[in-house]
Amino acid sequence: MLALLTPVYRVYRARVRPWLRRARDFFPLTPLGLFVGCFGSLALFHYGYQRIDLFLLVVGLVCLGLVAVSMVLSVAGAVVLAYRTRGRSSEDALNLECGFSRRTGFSVGAPWFVPFLRIGWGWVNPHVDVKLTRRGLRIEEEVTPTKRTLADEVRRRFEVGDTFGFARVAFERVEERPVRFLPTTGALKQMQVLRTLAAGDAISHPDGPAGGERMDMRHYVPGDPVRFILWKVFARSREIVIRTPERAIGPSHQTVAYVVTGPADEPAAGAARVAVDAGALGADWVLGADGCEGYAEDLRSAHEVLARSGDAAETSGGAGLGDFLKTATPGGLGRALVFVPARPGPWIDRVLLSLGRTKGDVEVVVCTDGVDRSAKKGGRWGRFLYRPDDSPDPAKGVGPASAADLAEVCRRLSAGRVRVLILDRMAGQVYSAAHQLASEAA
Repeated sequence: MLALLTPVYRVYRARVRPWLRRARDFFPLTPLGLFVGCFGSLALFHYGYQRIDLFLLVVGLVCLGLVAVSMVLSVAGAVVLAYRTRGRSSEDALNLECGFSRRTGFSVGAPWFVPFLRIGWGWVNPHVDVKLTRRGLRIEEEVTPTKRTLADEVRRRFEVGDTFGFARVAFERVEERPVRFLPTTGALKQMQVLRTLAAGDAISHPDGPAGGERMDMRHYVPGDPVRFILWKVFARSREIVIRTPERAIGPSHQTVAYVVTGPADEPAAGAARVAVDAGALGADWVLGADGCEGYAEDLRSAHEVLARSGDAAETSGGAGLGDFLKTATPGGLGRALVFVPARPGPWIDRVLLSLGRTKGDVEVVVCTDGVDRSAKKGGRWGRFLYRPDDSPDPAKGVGPASAADLAEVCRRLSAGRVRVLILDRMAGQVYSAAHQLASEAA
């Protein structure tokens, strides 16, 4: 039975539900207005006219009159507003950081000559929190991005209704305008926060060459420089050997970074942005992310990659990591940083599969906006009585990850024999996964 209903539900979700939503937007009566209208009709025609109840006759006339006036005002206001907002476009790019508000310059003139009219709107795409402010005869908008994105247009949904809540008409308008929302960096604004993420290898001596001292030896082959031949060894053993650089301390010629999308992946994108902006990846670096076909090698393209990754599907997290490591490091992987979210998902298996086929220095950075340890407070009664504040606040990121989820992510990634670090974007702290697992076990 369930197999038969699944295709029907897909058709309903893809075709029928959008049509019903559109019809509901153009239907002027709200549930309250429909109830008041039915009550007024019953009081007017059944009790007022048929039973000559003068009181209910007046009540019915008032109810129907209010509903009719509300419908007329809402429809008229919607027509005027739709005419004023048609065909708008702007070449001024809207570059914002998630969690910080800004006026967009978009405003609408309020029809002051229409009484009891309420006008409001919000963004359908991209995802922002809209705050409307009335200044004189115009209504201005102020937006706060909640998710990173890269788009070429802004889709708004306008609602026009009366102050009584009896009628409402909604419609959408598209404004052609480039939009780029970058992930917030939180408290990760200083260089010392990412010292543990800075590229570099052990060098025998600070004054020595970056390639290491010529300490190793191998047999001479035609074409080797004669000045590196160890003549003393030749005099004793009659074998020609030469000095070679110490490969154990050879520097990493390129650092690559990758952002894995998934549930609550904004901290991972913010940490990657700090690593790029602060120069923690070194001089030669490459940045990639899920949902992006290519990769970035400079600051501007890196910001575009981070913004575009916000539109990637959460179910496809980690799918492009394997191909990225192959194409971005044709000369071999020097060092890789993989920024991942702190909530488990199918992305963990894809990341472990890709890293299992990679040879090189790989570090996985689990990024979060704090750790919620309320599940361990007071046992069962503590979990029942304690209610955390789940109201979204863009300035505080996506909210703290639970200690159980963070421990599960660290435990599964550590089983893949990679170094795992934990980065708290809001606190600006970096610590090892072993510390988190130890505190969770305690």
